[in-house]
Formats: sequence, structure tokens, C-alpha cells
Amino acid sequence: MESPELRLLSRPAGSSKALVFIDGYLSEEKVRNTTLLDALDKVGWKHSVYHLWWDSGLFESSMMGLGLGHWHKTKYRAERVGRDYFPHLIGNEIPEENVSLMAHSLGARVAYYCMEVWTERQHFLQNVILLAGAVRRDSSKDWGYAASQIRGNLINIYSSDDKVLKYIFKIAEAGQNACGRKPIKEYHPRITNEDVTYLIGKSHSASKSLNYLPELIRKGLWQI
Repeated sequence: MESPELRLLSRPAGSSKALVFIDGYLSEEKVRNTTLLDALDKVGWKHSVYHLWWDSGLFESSMMGLGLGHWHKTKYRAERVGRDYFPHLIGNEIPEENVSLMAHSLGARVAYYCMEVWTERQHFLQNVILLAGAVRRDSSKDWGYAASQIRGNLINIYSSDDKVLKYIFKIAEAGQNACGRKPIKEYHPRITNEDVTYLIGKSHSASKSLNYLPELIRKGLWQI
């Protein structure tokens, strides 16, 4: 596995916050930097934007096919990146103290484990936004503890018709649902579940999920 990298996409003058976007693996499309920046510009984000590149094994999958063994290998990679690399990258490479995460598909697993092991004292996690997250939503994950590690909101954007999570994820996870298809089961005052089935439908596209960001602003769930 290649070491993950933080790549700076934008740093406006006077930036006091940072947002890190984490790509997934089971995506219909990788988010283009311009698509992400345009979506953030529409909601008035005027701070730094980073992209976390991590080795999801996409090239290996294209060569060998996506089997159950490869799925579990990729899951392990996402967990390892979130636990062992990502917090240190934030601490060492992001000058802004206020850091938010936005993660799509299996990138949500990276974000989850980053929250779970977070001990950084020079930075703090403000908001975490999960788009079509490919992470189990049940008691196998301590969502309440993960949410307690951040200062703002853990916002789970899900679509019950997401075809990737409805079929591939459920088969791979022995019938269990992902948080990107159903609400996170555990109650915590920092956890908010947003049903966007009407907007996204069967798609697993991050670009379509990004279209919901203005609603988060309107509802006061994401204060930027």
C-alpha cells in the first residue's frame, strides 16, 4: 500500500479553517477537483480545501476484479489510513487549527477511524460530513464515541435506494446496511441523519451528494 498524501487544492487569503475531502472506492466517478471546489463555492466556503489521496487498490481491482477478498483488503486499507496516517497528516501538514472532513463511500471509513483515534491537541475536528458512506451503521461501530471526538456535527447523508450499498455492500457485509443507505442507529446529540433519497435515488455518485450541501447550510447543520 502506498502512503496516503494530503494535496492542497485551494488556500484563499485569510483562511482560518480547512476542509479535507476523502474519496471513496466504490464510486461511479472520482470527484474532480473543480466539481468539489464549485460545490463548496456555491455554499460560501472561503477557506482552505485539501484532498486526501489514499491507495484504495482501485488499479488492483481493475486487474483482478472486485471479489470478496479484495473488498476486505480495501476495507482494511481504509481503516489503516484512518488510524495510522490521516491524523498525523493533519497534525503535520495543515496549518489551520479548525479542520472539517467530507468523505464519500469508503472514504467515510477513513474518516470514521480518524475520529475514533483522534488525540491531536494542536488541531480540532469541527464537522464531519459523510456522503453515501460505506461503513456499517450498527453497533459494530461506536458511533457515539466517534461523534464525541468532534466539536460540531457528524452529518450522515444517505439514500435508501443507493444501488452500490443496497447490493454490493450488503452482500459483502453479510446483510448489514451501510450508513450511506440507512440512518446511523446510535443516538448522539452530534449525529444528524439526512435522507436524500429523493435527490440521489439509486446513484452512488459523490457529485450528486454534493448538491445537497446548500440544504445543510439552510438547516443550520453546517455553519461555515
